[in-house]
Amino acid sequence: MSEKEQPRLASALAQKVVDTIAPTINRNVNIMNAHGVIIASTDAARIGTHHDGSAEAIRRNNIIRVSRADGSAGTQPGVNVPLVLNDQLCGVVGVTGAPHEVEPLAGLIALTVQLLFAQEREHSRSARRETEARDIISALIAGRVAPEVIDRSLAAHGLRGPKCIEAWLPRSVGDPSLEEPAKDHHRTSWVSLSGAYWRLCAASEPAFAPERMDQERFLVSAPVEKAEDLMAETEVLRVLVGYPALVPSHARRRMWSREIAVAIARTPARSLEHAAAPAMQLNEEQARTLLVVATAASMSQAATDLHIHRNTLVQRLERISQVSGIDIRRSSESLKLQHAIYARVALGQLHVF
Repeated sequence: MSEKEQPRLASALAQKVVDTIAPTINRNVNIMNAHGVIIASTDAARIGTHHDGSAEAIRRNNIIRVSRADGSAGTQPGVNVPLVLNDQLCGVVGVTGAPHEVEPLAGLIALTVQLLFAQEREHSRSARRETEARDIISALIAGRVAPEVIDRSLAAHGLRGPKCIEAWLPRSVGDPSLEEPAKDHHRTSWVSLSGAYWRLCAASEPAFAPERMDQERFLVSAPVEKAEDLMAETEVLRVLVGYPALVPSHARRRMWSREIAVAIARTPARSLEHAAAPAMQLNEEQARTLLVVATAASMSQAATDLHIHRNTLVQRLERISQVSGIDIRRSSESLKLQHAIYARVALGQLHVF
């Protein structure tokens, strides 16, 4: 509901208030809508009938107190208090009894309705925002929606400027972080689709607290402005989460090549065995050693990352060449072997990430 829309008092919410409060105050309670029609009451037979006292309260937008019963008019002593929701008059709360006694009770009931209305309105708004976020992310994953439609949806959702899409493979679906609420103009809530949890966020919004990052498998796109770029990034992440073993934990991110992972994830399943063949004789330690060397700035850095002496590293590399029959000193041959390692990871034969 927009800020300018006339709020509508739901009869179910009104009756909920009556049923909760009336027994404790031992008074007859009526709640009327903006037309003076009773929508909730301690007397079910009166629901749907017109309440004359409330009509006057609505017309004057003021409290109406009735001190004496009028048998001919069918009125009883009591008070009628205007009910304001979202700064607009939209109903009346009526309580029978001596006005000086029941006026505070009527005010309390009106306040209760206001609070419940605001609570349900916020819940409805959050649910709508979650639905909108799911629709946008679904469209990005499907990749069949025009970029200009995506751009309009993102703008309507408040996500402007550089933004990222995240894909997370949590260790537990009960992780409390999955319940993090959306944050207007900064991030959506997590949405479960295509085997992962997805979230759109401003490029400045961190994915995880630093102390948790090394434990989790997640992917974050490059920051992008345009919808077509965001769609391309989403396609890459969608392909990768199709092979969860290719998604690295953050602790393994330095030895991981997104380009090779994507290439293998896009390789037809029937071709993976063929692609994996050059690395069939490597164990996990040897596979990890080659990947660390391939991504490190130097041999010394690779030895440090592997927590071994540089001479030990040289010996391991010689052994990798012997076992695989590939001269890994040649960059093209080393790259072929790296692809083979990723193919074995995709096949579930190696666990290095």
